[in-house]
Amino acid sequence: MPRRRRRALAYARAIARRYRTRCSCTTLAALLVGAVLLSLTPPASAIVSEQKFTAAASSNIAGTKARPKPIALKVRLWFDDIAPDLDRQVQFALVRASVYFPADGVTNNKLFPGCEPATILVDDRQCPAASRVGTGSGRGIGLGLDEQITVRIFNAPAGKGVTLLIVGDSPLIIREVVEGTLTTLNGDPRYGYRIQFSVPRNLQSPAPGVIAAVKDFRTSIPVQYLRRGGRYVKRGGQRIPYLATRGCSTGDWYVKFVGEYTTSYDGSIESTQTVEATQPCWRAGER
Repeated sequence: MPRRRRRALAYARAIARRYRTRCSCTTLAALLVGAVLLSLTPPASAIVSEQKFTAAASSNIAGTKARPKPIALKVRLWFDDIAPDLDRQVQFALVRASVYFPADGVTNNKLFPGCEPATILVDDRQCPAASRVGTGSGRGIGLGLDEQITVRIFNAPAGKGVTLLIVGDSPLIIREVVEGTLTTLNGDPRYGYRIQFSVPRNLQSPAPGVIAAVKDFRTSIPVQYLRRGGRYVKRGGQRIPYLATRGCSTGDWYVKFVGEYTTSYDGSIESTQTVEATQPCWRAGER
């Protein structure tokens, strides 16, 4: 039995002894012990499935501020198993997701063409070709639902972030955009950027009676460079990448995912999980 629970039980029994009367002491003790155990039990709305997350750059060798190193980026979030919740008839959905990226990273997204979410939703073929910066895939699970989706990632105008186009065709027809807002973090030694996504309600609950968990979600942004008029744009004699690294200040690059979840149809946030991960890095010439 966990130490915390043993201490709680001992405390409850001590209270029961203190308040012995002619009433049934066994009953009083049972009520007190039950109350303590209930206080240690997570609320029904708190999910018990464990969120997993990883993000990795394509190269561990860092660039410098003078010569940033272009990188590809792969991000994955997933649950090994959501049966601990579904088996007790608890469905849940991701309401808000915040992804934190290293302070040693840099993005030139402001310089790249962007596409408005409304255009992406109606017909993403109307977006500038260079605004599509990545792809992905995913899987949504709920009671009676198992949906595979594809993901297209578009740069948002004016460096505001990215927009994800989510598409599924079986068993449900799904076409929805999820906007991610980019924020620069100043003064944080580990994290330099945060992208925050708010999941639309009709993705949280894509069908009557269904609340859909993101069982697996993978995205990939390849190495790419700014072009204008069919030619690469250069700065300081170097091509300008979408993503790059410019240092390895601590020996590791830190990433973090904060997920906020609901078990209700109104999207109210009832629980949160935070997952941190690292990727070893080296300065140029160290390896």
